[in-house]
Amino acid sequence: MKGALEKFRAAHALGNTPLTGIELCRTHSALKQPVEAREVCLSVGRIAPLPEESQRSKDARSDAARLGEAERSKIGGLRLKITGVPAGSQPTITVDGAVVPAAALGEPRAVNPGMHSIVAKVGSGPETQASIETHEGETRDLELAVRPPAAGESAPPVAVAGPTQPARAPVEKHNTLGTVSFAIAGVSGLVGTIAGISAMSAESDLEEKCRSKVCGRADWDALDSAKTWGNVSTAFFVIAGVALGTGLVSTIASSNKSASSSASSAKPSVSTVKVRPVFGFGGAGIDGSF
Repeated sequence: MKGALEKFRAAHALGNTPLTGIELCRTHSALKQPVEAREVCLSVGRIAPLPEESQRSKDARSDAARLGEAERSKIGGLRLKITGVPAGSQPTITVDGAVVPAAALGEPRAVNPGMHSIVAKVGSGPETQASIETHEGETRDLELAVRPPAAGESAPPVAVAGPTQPARAPVEKHNTLGTVSFAIAGVSGLVGTIAGISAMSAESDLEEKCRSKVCGRADWDALDSAKTWGNVSTAFFVIAGVALGTGLVSTIASSNKSASSSASSAKPSVSTVKVRPVFGFGGAGIDGSF
């Protein structure tokens, strides 16, 4: 189920449709995460409807609204009270690793049912830790006493470069275009795979229902969905290929540039690499000169 959650989260982040949203919401609900489930369900209602929106998408909006309302009653609350804070200081508090603003301590913090870890401290003072369990729809109060830092304790001095200190080595420049291109290729490949699996699954279902490859009116929405997932898969695989090619060419160009920079500055440059991705209605590719 957790693996499905990650794939639905990736698909919804890129697709942002009512259909991906309702599946992500249902998965959070199945994992007993009403805080995240309700937020995702509410976000489905904020997606602008398309003029050609299918009946399945409209039904997903209605289902998300009902499920979001049902998840609200499952959300618990945790109200924290921190004592022992010296005047003029503010404590640092985390709940399950997430920082809680000091100004929000007096209000209940929405939490999922289960065990929660709370850590509080003042400055560089010792940490005060506690664990507490909440149940569905339950709000609990927790008081933590913190200890201030030791007397006279101060932050370590910041080193300042002086005339006797050696100069810093130049910072190596990173190939930002290559890194971004490879990241786009990876994400696009993942989405293309997910969409392809969805298209093949829908096609398999239709083969059982549609005899001689002729589908009735009741199966038209499923047929449209299968075609849409197939087109999405193809588009993202094309993007992945273009991004991968751009990343490879950019990496090669960056390596050549670094090698040229290390040579004598009196030696003129003899070659220039120019690369740019090209997208159009007829396809996509790479344009450049060496």
